[in-house]
Amino acid sequence: MNRDHINELAEQQAERRQNLYLGTRLDRTHIEVNKHPFEIVLEYRDGFDLDKFVERFSPILNKYDYIVGDWGFEQLRLKGFYRDDVKDVQRSQTIGAVQDYLYEYCNFGCAYFVLKNERVIKPKRTSTHNRKETNKRDNNKQSRNRSNRSSSRSKQRRKSNHKFTTKQKAAPFTEKQKKPANVAAKTGQQARTKKQSNGKRHFTIRQK
Repeated sequence: MNRDHINELAEQQAERRQNLYLGTRLDRTHIEVNKHPFEIVLEYRDGFDLDKFVERFSPILNKYDYIVGDWGFEQLRLKGFYRDDVKDVQRSQTIGAVQDYLYEYCNFGCAYFVLKNERVIKPKRTSTHNRKETNKRDNNKQSRNRSNRSSSRSKQRRKSNHKFTTKQKAAPFTEKQKKPANVAAKTGQQARTKKQSNGKRHFTIRQK
C-alpha cells in the first residue's frame, strides 16, 4: 500500500467523521472533544494537532487513562494506555511502558504527544452472578421450548391414532377336511375302484 493510497483513505475517513466530533481548545494544555476533557501532559516536536486528533478520535479511547498520538507517513495514530496502578492489565498496556512502545512501534524521532483523560468512562461489565442468571434463564427457556415441542408432537400422534378404526383380526385359516364317503356294503360284498378312461376313479360293488 503506497503513501498516496494511504492519504486517499485518510481523506475519505476524515470526510465521514467531519461532523461526528467537535474539538475545542480551552487553553494551552486543555482541550475538549464533545465536552469530554483532556489535558496535554507531553508534546514532542509540536506533535499535537487538534483538528487531526478530532478526525482520528473514537469514543472507545475514553476508557483509557492516557492517549498517545504518534506521526508516521504524515498520518496520526492513536493508542490508549492505563495508569500504572490499574490491576488485571499487562504492563505493555500501562503508561509506564510508553517509551518501549515509542521505540518499538513508532518511527525513530517522530513527533508525538501524550494526553491525560480527565474523565475516564469505564465500560459496563456484566457480573459473574448476572451471567449465571442469564445462562440459567436461557437454559430454562430452551427446556420449556423442547417440552412444548415434545407435547405438541405427542398430541399430533394421538390425533392421528384416533383417525384409524381398529379392525377385527380375521380368524386363522383352517383347511376343511372332507370326510370320506361312507360306503354301505352288504355282507359278502366288496368295494372296488375302477379307473375310467378319463382318468377318474369311481367305486363299484361286486357281489361275491
